[in-house]
Amino acid sequence: MTSPRRKFERHRRDTLPYGMIIVPKFELKYNEETGIYTIVPLVPCKCPLCGGAVYHRDYKARDSKKLDGAVWHFMLRRLLCDDCSKLHTEIPDIIQPHKQYATETIQRVIDGGEGARDCVADDSTIRRWRADFAEALPDIEQKLASVYVQETSDTTPSLSSVTILAYIRVMQKRWLAFVMCLLINAGYKLCTRFAFCPPQFSDKIHNANKNKDGGCGKDDKNIADTG
Repeated sequence: MTSPRRKFERHRRDTLPYGMIIVPKFELKYNEETGIYTIVPLVPCKCPLCGGAVYHRDYKARDSKKLDGAVWHFMLRRLLCDDCSKLHTEIPDIIQPHKQYATETIQRVIDGGEGARDCVADDSTIRRWRADFAEALPDIEQKLASVYVQETSDTTPSLSSVTILAYIRVMQKRWLAFVMCLLINAGYKLCTRFAFCPPQFSDKIHNANKNKDGGCGKDDKNIADTG
């Protein structure tokens, strides 16, 4: 008889054909001739869905904007799992998935702290980041609690009246990168409106593209594997 945990892991693998692996510890290598960065992980990566070994299949280009609008050009590896055959983009935690701007930039804007006003993104983009993050908070908390239970075998985290995310934001200077790495590498699905947006928005995007392309999977891959 299949255990509930194994069923859950199978469900995640079946519903997420493309994914990501966030790398928190890495070295950046810069090619002066091409102006492109590549990353060298300092810790071996594994599949976030099944824990299997992954190997390098190909590369994909990715840009990320800094606070002042300067652009990093990356060439990121795509890794294929040897066990479940899922393809994952290997992303350094300085890049925010599905966003043009870097993780640090978006965190500064959300926090409203020093340097937030220096962000060159337009006002509507900044308002959308903050609104989407506020709307995603319950979903983030639920997923963080789930990760906590899985890692500690405790029923609920005991942080008195302080939420898990609020605690992380106090304890971790780069809290957005920390949370992003924790959840994505635990195998949780993301969508494009915000990195940790409730799943119903992902469904809306998926259905809209299905209707647009007559059910063709052309844009589905771009949504799931955009990084």
